[in-house]
Amino acid sequence: MAHKTAGSSYESDPQQRSGGVSDHEFIARMRAELYKRPSMRLVADRVTHIMLAGRIDRDDPILELIESDDILDEKTVLSDAVERILSFPHLSAREVADNYGKNWANPSDALRKLSAKGEVIGLKRAGKFRYPEFQFSLPGEASQVVREGNVVLGARDDPWGVASWWLSPNPSTADRKSPVQLLDEGSFDAVRALLRAEIADDLA
Repeated sequence: MAHKTAGSSYESDPQQRSGGVSDHEFIARMRAELYKRPSMRLVADRVTHIMLAGRIDRDDPILELIESDDILDEKTVLSDAVERILSFPHLSAREVADNYGKNWANPSDALRKLSAKGEVIGLKRAGKFRYPEFQFSLPGEASQVVREGNVVLGARDDPWGVASWWLSPNPSTADRKSPVQLLDEGSFDAVRALLRAEIADDLA
């Protein structure tokens, strides 16, 4: 498969421009940089597929970079991950306020502000926000650990990824329990240790 570099010409991308760089240009540059590094060549395609999977359409000229079937595989993986996260209890803003005694004048506005600060995970699906219930159902200290964890894990910018971290079995635990399960059992120090390890891994 031929690999194009950042010098390839693409149509102007009206989506997600940042600092004058389109999605097409950003992905092409990222791919080119990965291929310059021998230790990264094995994951270059995988990284490209992940970047594209959430936004690709069949007429997008960026498809020249990779095999379209690989994008479909990534979309399937991402779809399965989303459905798994949504299989856990989620609430609307009004349900959060009603079920957990929040005296907010405008629950939607209050929760979006908390989401913007990264303290609460807000998942947008079909134009509506849903909030994983564990953030509100866990008592006292556990709820505080979740809020602090959301901030350090980057829930503001990656709410789906952070939700997955909390709800998925963690391979670092002996019995592969999820962080939420550990919190429910009162294992606050164990979860804080997992958070420190996750942050250290991201910084490495």
